[in-house]
Amino acid sequence: MPVELIGPAAVYSLEELSQNCHVEVAWISELVAQGIVEPQGSNPSEWKFSGLSIVRIAKAKRFERDLGVNPAGIALAFELLNEIEQLHARLNVLAGTKSSLADSTDQHRQLP
Repeated sequence: MPVELIGPAAVYSLEELSQNCHVEVAWISELVAQGIVEPQGSNPSEWKFSGLSIVRIAKAKRFERDLGVNPAGIALAFELLNEIEQLHARLNVLAGTKSSLADSTDQHRQLP
């Protein structure tokens, strides 16, 4: 049984990506134009996509299917989701810093 590699090291042509994701080549080209997936290569015949593109296209398909969102809207949704992730990361850092400061303050209060 053949094993298909999916991950950052996997490389797919435009046609392979289209077949693996069950979407039209033209739709992938729209996603590229919107910055949702980013191929390596200067023109569509040279484009190579990482395995991450499969994940991003699957998410994009769900936005289109479930919410009726067009590629521009999908790009906006991806941008907002990315911003939320960044804010969560910053919040976690700040929460860790606040916790460290509180521990440090408690230790200083205990000193004679």
